[in-house]
Amino acid sequence: MTKNLKTYIFQTGHGKGLARAEIQSILGEDSVLDEVYDGIVLKTEITAPKELLNRMGGTVRITEVIQEGPVTMPINFASWVETAIKAEVKDKSAKFRFGLSMHPKSEKILTKTLTNSKKNLKSAIGNSRFVNKDFQNLSSVQAWHENLLAENALELHIFKGESKWYLTKTLAIQDFEWYSHRDYDRPARSARIGMFPPKLAQILINLTQPDKKNTIYDPFCGLGTTLQEAILMGLSAQGSDIESHLIESTRENLEWLKKESKLDFEMPKLFAHDATTLTKNDLPPNNFAIVTETWLGPALTKPPSPLELPKIQREVESLYEAFFANLKKIVKEPTTVVFTAPYHRDKNNRHFLPNLPIILKKHVKIIPLSDHSRPSLFFERKNQFVSREIWKIVCEP
Repeated sequence: MTKNLKTYIFQTGHGKGLARAEIQSILGEDSVLDEVYDGIVLKTEITAPKELLNRMGGTVRITEVIQEGPVTMPINFASWVETAIKAEVKDKSAKFRFGLSMHPKSEKILTKTLTNSKKNLKSAIGNSRFVNKDFQNLSSVQAWHENLLAENALELHIFKGESKWYLTKTLAIQDFEWYSHRDYDRPARSARIGMFPPKLAQILINLTQPDKKNTIYDPFCGLGTTLQEAILMGLSAQGSDIESHLIESTRENLEWLKKESKLDFEMPKLFAHDATTLTKNDLPPNNFAIVTETWLGPALTKPPSPLELPKIQREVESLYEAFFANLKKIVKEPTTVVFTAPYHRDKNNRHFLPNLPIILKKHVKIIPLSDHSRPSLFFERKNQFVSREIWKIVCEP
């Protein structure tokens, strides 16, 4: 059967490189055509955009390309917008609402396009209004609250690529309220061990390219975020942690998730164990991948001093040495592992764990996620002294 391939732009959230890797893990490396400001252009078949977006942590919107033209020619963007809106109008007696954003942002072009298109649409479709306040781009939160995916409404985007302009319409918007709820409203929380973002947990799980037969195992499960996201993606899960009270916190959070999500899932196997001394019997029996936020070192309120940093790095690296040396002894078949490792920042400098690549090469096979000198990806936020480096490896017996 011939696939119904269309061109889409996935608007990326926190970190385009990480979002691109996630997209390619789910939809295939060949699906990506180009990068634009704020997004990734791809050709693929999508039958359920909302369901797809719900399992992707790195994408904010899924939009479909409905018009494109070369950047070397002047384009009447208002005409593009008018044509797109006319095709979507279902009831001319009702007011049609629309929003438009430009990537990169140009308030001058946006103002002109919105004003001219609204004026020209009056005779064609009747009453319409744009929801852009002060002619600014719409955030996903604003578009969600304006209900622009409803009937007689439309959200449009103009993306600039290296050689093309694209006009797209939004098919799905990330459910920020549900992400926030399962991040901040869980009953068991801990400032001491920090917070592992659900969106990042989703990305890491997707980088393993799981299928429905897979179990996701987290040997540093903490508060259970990885297990939570695996369950929401329809996967089996298993977790352990060296601290027994965190196992109880995970159990409490997953019981809460069962009520909030209304999913009737079986409680995962949870047990207290040092991740560096696991045995073969502790691992899931087969078809599993390891996805984990490892120990990121001590909580910091300021960048570590030049004397403190090497000590912290050695302590974290000793954990990796022990964990991967032991894992190599107990796996029965090649096992994919996607994990976070810490790096430290001060001003514009990144201080990576210097011996981590050496440790990994000694025990496992590294799967490059980038063409950096360190073939990893980064996840960082402003004003945080400890950030995350994302690695993908395969551990073989």
